[in-house]
Amino acid sequence: MHKRHLSLLLLLIVLFGACGPKAGGKSGPVLFELTSIDGDTYKLADFKGSVVIVDFWATWCPPCRNEIPHLVTLYNNNKDRGLIILGISLEDKGILAGFRDQTQVTYPILMGTNEIFKAYNVTGIPHTLFIDKKGKVRKTQVGYSPELVPVFEALIDSLLKE
Repeated sequence: MHKRHLSLLLLLIVLFGACGPKAGGKSGPVLFELTSIDGDTYKLADFKGSVVIVDFWATWCPPCRNEIPHLVTLYNNNKDRGLIILGISLEDKGILAGFRDQTQVTYPILMGTNEIFKAYNVTGIPHTLFIDKKGKVRKTQVGYSPELVPVFEALIDSLLKE
């Protein structure tokens, strides 16, 4: 029965939220202060002046699992240029830490809340925000496919050059 519910949830995510790009917001992102799985505090406001990717995801989500290696590569290749990536999940800290260690995620993983998911209108995952140096959301991407890799790379390169 549990497996059946998970299949239904994944189907709903695909049908109602994880199916393509959405336009970025007109105003800045909702500011948050969250704790990482390592116990460090991260405030989105502290990263003004940097390009930030905020990725809402889960370990059980196949598109999320496919997106993460690309995000790791983006982060490793661009962190010295000012790119910050923050992964946000609602899952148990132990599950997230095990996943991070197994898959070698190099950017911070934050413990999300239902309120922060609601504030960002997360209706499907992965739900990825691209925020420029001025703190404006420039792109919101719901869902993931390998065809998005060059789009993400070009966007990050452009934002880092601004």
